[in-house]
Amino acid sequence: MAALEFAMVLPLLVSIYFGLTELARAIDTGRKVTLYARTIADLSGRATNGSPTTGDMATILNAAGAIMRPYPTASLQVAIHAMGVESVAGTFYGGVCSSYPQNARPVLTINGTNGLPVTPTTFQYDGARYVLAEVSLSYTPIIGSNLYRWIFGTRGLVFSRRISWAQRLDKGEVIMPGGSKCPNF
Repeated sequence: MAALEFAMVLPLLVSIYFGLTELARAIDTGRKVTLYARTIADLSGRATNGSPTTGDMATILNAAGAIMRPYPTASLQVAIHAMGVESVAGTFYGGVCSSYPQNARPVLTINGTNGLPVTPTTFQYDGARYVLAEVSLSYTPIIGSNLYRWIFGTRGLVFSRRISWAQRLDKGEVIMPGGSKCPNF
């Protein structure tokens, strides 16, 4: 009788064990994506002389890659934008000034349009400059991938983070490689 009960309960216990293991991994992956986005936003906001080169940006992404370990960074989708805010007739307009990779979002894309978040309240003043890091990662489970696809569909679970970060320069503004200073909106 005990063997029969054990045979009935064992699949449930194994499923719970592997489900909790995968849940912990998913939570850890989401946390690491957030930390990665914060780190690249912070480092980009401190860019050398405000004009990082493509090599500088690659160094920033590689340095922040240590945060994602043991998960690979090859499947990360990253865009970093230098953002500006201007007051026009008492209304604040914020938008993209330059991006890495170049043209990740068109220059002068206004905040709150085309999937770009609205200007954070912290930066709603004339002449504000900040960095916006956009990072996304498709999550791939190790265990139960067929069940996972059945629940979340073929696209699966995607961790997306948008982090706004103040530029940390004594003077001037951050200009991404191949870009130019913020124009007037």
